[in-house]
This record gives sequence, C-alpha cells and structure tokens, in this order.
Amino acid sequence: MIKPVTALMLLLLLPVQLMAQTQQLTLQQVLQKVIDHYPSIRLATLQLEKAREDSIKAELQLAWQLNANAGVARETSLIGSSTDQMKLGAGLTRRLLSGGDLGFNASFLRDDAEDSFAPTVPNPSTKTRLDINYRHPLQQGSENSQYGESKVAARAALQLAQGEKIALYDRLASEVLEVYLAAATTRVRIQNTDKAIARSQRLKDYIASEVSLGLSEEKDILQIDARLAGNRADKQSLQVLWQQQMVSLNRLMDQHWQKEFMPLVELEQAIQKPYDELYASAVQQDAALKQIEARLLLADSAIRLSRDKRQDQLDLVMYLGNEKNQGDVAVGDFDESQLVGGVSLEFRRGLDKSGLDAELRQAHLDRELVLQDKKLLLQNLHYQVASLQVEIESAQAAVQAFARSVRAESAKLREATQRYKDGRIETDRIIDFEAQLSSAELAYELQKIELARRYYQLDLLIGSIWKTVVRPEIPFLAVESESAEQSTGSRSQQDTN
Repeated sequence: MIKPVTALMLLLLLPVQLMAQTQQLTLQQVLQKVIDHYPSIRLATLQLEKAREDSIKAELQLAWQLNANAGVARETSLIGSSTDQMKLGAGLTRRLLSGGDLGFNASFLRDDAEDSFAPTVPNPSTKTRLDINYRHPLQQGSENSQYGESKVAARAALQLAQGEKIALYDRLASEVLEVYLAAATTRVRIQNTDKAIARSQRLKDYIASEVSLGLSEEKDILQIDARLAGNRADKQSLQVLWQQQMVSLNRLMDQHWQKEFMPLVELEQAIQKPYDELYASAVQQDAALKQIEARLLLADSAIRLSRDKRQDQLDLVMYLGNEKNQGDVAVGDFDESQLVGGVSLEFRRGLDKSGLDAELRQAHLDRELVLQDKKLLLQNLHYQVASLQVEIESAQAAVQAFARSVRAESAKLREATQRYKDGRIETDRIIDFEAQLSSAELAYELQKIELARRYYQLDLLIGSIWKTVVRPEIPFLAVESESAEQSTGSRSQQDTN
C-alpha cells in the first residue's frame, strides 16, 4: 500500500515530469518549422522562377528568324498581255549584338506571258537569286539598346523577385517573433501565478496549524483564501490566452492545433559590435534596399532607351548576291548569271520630338523618386539600428535593476516571515509582502523578454537571425548599371567571335 507521504511526493513530481516531456522550442526552431511549411514561401518561389524566364525571353532578340513565302498570280506585262507568275522565297535574319541586322535570302520567280515582248526576251522565264544583306544603324539603335536594356530589365526583375522573397521571410519572422514572445509572456505570467499560489498555500497550511492551536484567527484563513481565489482566477484567464497563442503558433508551424510545447527564450550576450558595423550589416541585408537598387537600374535603363529613341535614324544598308535568269528565246535557250550588290544610306527623322522629350523627363523624374526612396530608407535604417542599440543597453540595465529588486523583496519576505512566526507582524502584511515579491519576479521575467525582443529585432535587422535557419538559397545578382559606352566594346567583340 502506498503511504500518504509517498503519494503526495508523486503528485508533486507529476507536473515536473509532464513539463520535462513537453517540447521546448527556441525562436529559431519555430522559424525553421514555419519556413519549411508556410504556403506563401512556395508562391514567392514561383514568382522567382517566373522572373528567371525573362532572361530567356530577352535572348530571343538575337535568335535566327526564318521567313518564307509562296504564291501564284496573274498579272499584266509591260505590253499589256497577261502573264502567269509563280513566286517562292525564303530567308534567315538575325539581330547582332552590335545592333546590325544580318540576313540571307533566296528567291525564285517564274513568268509565263501569253505574248512575248521581243524575240530576245525569254518567255517563259525563270529568275533565281541568292544574296546576303546587312543593315547597320549609325545613330538610333547603333548599340542595340533594345537588346541590352531588355537584359538589364530581366536582371532587375529577377532581383526584385529575390528581394520580395527575402522580404517575405523577414515579414514572416517578424510575425512569428511577436506571437512567440506573446506566448512566452503568457507562460511567464502563468508560472509566476503558480509560484504565488504555492506560497499562499504554504502560508495557509501554516495558518491553519496555528488556528488549531489558537495562535491565529479565522480571518487570517479568509484572507489567504481570497488571495488564492484571485490567483486561481488569474491563472484560468491566462490558460485561455495561452491556448489561443499555442494554436496560432501551431498553425504557423503546420502542427496539430493541440500539440504542446514551451517557448524557450534565450538571452544573448551583449552585442559588442560598434554602430558602424551594425549599420553596414543592416544595409547589406535589407531586401528593400536591394529592390531599390533594381528599380534604380530600371530607371537608368529607361533614360538610356529614351535618349536612343530621340536620335535620328541613319542606317547603312549593304547587300551582295548572285542572280540567274533562264528561259526560252526565239533563237534557243537563254541562261545568264551575274553578280549583284549595292550600298545605300537610309535616313528618317521625326519632326516633332516633344513627346520623346517628355518621355525622357519622366524617366529622369522616376530616377529621382527612386533616389528619394533610397535616402528615406537609409535614414530609417540608421535610426532603427541606433535606437535598438540604445534600447538594448537600457534594457540590460533594467534587467539588472529588477534582479536586485527580486533579491531585496525575497530578503524582505524571509525576514517578515520570521517575525510573523514570532507573532510580531499581522497576516495581511505577509500577504502584501508576498504580492510584492510576485510583482517583482514577474517584472524581472517580463523585462528579460523585452530585452530578448530587442536582441531578436536587431538580429532580424542585420540578418543574423537566419544563421541557424535553413532557407532555400536565394543568391542576389550583382546588378550594376552600365552605360552604353562601356558595353559597346564587349558587344562588338562578341559579334566578331
């Protein structure tokens, strides 16, 4: 048979055993579970994959294009007689990196007229032609700006998608942080209430023994009972709040809504890095800044395109080929082949460029807007880092002050308890001292959570919160704004190759 003392010990140890079995999760562990299962991560990945295809689309501007035609017609010749024609043609064209257009063409034309123009003119006649042609822009489009800027736009679009995915991670981490620390705060309040209940119960047991000996009054028991009832009501309210927060975190982690766990808030060591280093890390890690750099790249690209469109169109056109004519003439067969070719200049200019001027001004204004956004973001980042650094220092000092307060309240309660046992202090004073100790302990634990909150926020700002969290790799492109003059040499070299 189990003795009463043994049974009591088992009952007291049971909550400890259950607590040991409950999984403890740090913020990084919760973040890992959220990243692994949160559905929006997949959506952002799909957007990133979609942006990668823009680069392939840009390359299509340099791909070979095949064209062909075929047809029959009935026309009139120079002398007014009817002639039947059959036409066939095919060609290959390609835009080069230098901006020029290269083409190969082949054509076939057969004429069969009812009346011959002259005995020396073949009828029916067949004309075949093969030629190579090249068009080189001398002003507008001379550096193939359409292709170059489409590549820039593709890289910028990819970086924007990459930045959006990183921003999603940061927003998700911020949301998880708030829910996680709210849950940790609730657990601290519950534990503090449990300690207050335990102390009040011990005091009640002591008073009950004193009442039986006639050393205490019934009113002392009533005071303790009222204190216990209030604490238990507080605990019940906190349990409801804890269940709500636990369900919210389980939803984010894609776990069963009733899965038990305990937040394990870890206080980091004081961050010894100077402000300049922290600020540099924040600038390097900020996804919004990376997106602004991509927007700036697009603005520069729009300016270059507008400038190119304002230029006059002046093209050098060259062609070289062979033309062969065959047919029947009055005195026999006609078969002649000869070399053909030519060089020409083509010019075109818009007489009203006010619309193009407005487009260029808009492009410059768009760039100025992006620069203003960047300036504001850097300014906000500067104050965020500085504020968190100061808040951490103040919170550390506050934690130390509250620790001293807890030690002082504990000593005061021990001394008052001894005087109470000697009959030199009233019961309500002991109850007040216990309440003051509970308040000091709760304030101390809450201040530690606030210190942890600022550590986590700074870690999120400089990116170190992800050091132990495995995320899908998202390497940022080294996007740089290049002027058309800088890229001309490389493009011409590639054409030569």
